[in-house]
Amino acid sequence: MKAELENHSEGGELSHVADSIPGATFFHTAPWLDALGAAYGNFHVSWLTLRESGALVGAMPVVRCSRGPFHRLLSLPFGTYGDPLAPDAASRLALLQSFFDLAASPWCVEASANIFAAEELGSPPKGVRVKAEECRVVSLEGGFDRAWSRASSKRRQLSRRGEEAGVVVRPLESETELRRFHEIYREESREWGGVHPYPFELFRALFARRADGVIVWGAFLDGSLLGAHIDLYRADMAQAWQGGMTARAKDYETGALLVKAAMEEACRRGMRIFNLGSSGGSRGILFFKESLGGVEHRYEIWETSKGWWRLARGR
Repeated sequence: MKAELENHSEGGELSHVADSIPGATFFHTAPWLDALGAAYGNFHVSWLTLRESGALVGAMPVVRCSRGPFHRLLSLPFGTYGDPLAPDAASRLALLQSFFDLAASPWCVEASANIFAAEELGSPPKGVRVKAEECRVVSLEGGFDRAWSRASSKRRQLSRRGEEAGVVVRPLESETELRRFHEIYREESREWGGVHPYPFELFRALFARRADGVIVWGAFLDGSLLGAHIDLYRADMAQAWQGGMTARAKDYETGALLVKAAMEEACRRGMRIFNLGSSGGSRGILFFKESLGGVEHRYEIWETSKGWWRLARGR
């Protein structure tokens, strides 16, 4: 078997890899990968493929982020999942080995892979560090009523009060509404640090793919947007991605109402898991997710970097 990089393009064999090989998330699909390419001019999106006698037997998304002569290799950026996709653990490990072989280039300062389903992969390649990360997931087995019953009684009570106050949750319908949401998100995310705020172009590129598993849920009171949330739907798992709330949103339990609507939609689509995402070390965010019935799922980040790069960044 031979592994090599192939350019990403929508349509054709590679665009269907997420449908043909188990284990893919929304982040393995063209709507997400194309949105990254549209929003970031220094991102080059490709696939690391594994072929046997020309037939595709495995693949792994790779984003090359360039800055001057140097670059990073990510599967995938922003903490999203980039699992190697293949029917057996040996092939998945072979893809990861090839990925980190590419990182041996003197021009690659660091490489990392976020692996949601890391079980049975075996030992990482030499020089690759492994660290644990967490997210909170809600089981949707048994349908929406059962899933919502896993939320705390206090959270459900507060959500009812928001509904009784007249909060309406529905998908955003226009770019004007999307721009208002991005303004809310941008203002709130100034305190978050890290990669925030994401550019509007990324939101717009995802919004344009609403027929492909993207819903931007908005919570309105008397026609005014209190907050919104982007949720991504594919196969067995729905993924909560980014949200933004106004100061008034807390008075109406807007965050929980948005998650409730997104979970109900996931159940209508027959999904088994609603992934609330990682908490970034915030106890408040962690408490909120657990109050919605979220339980811990541990996954792995495999990473490597040049020593001089770690020193330059103080790590």
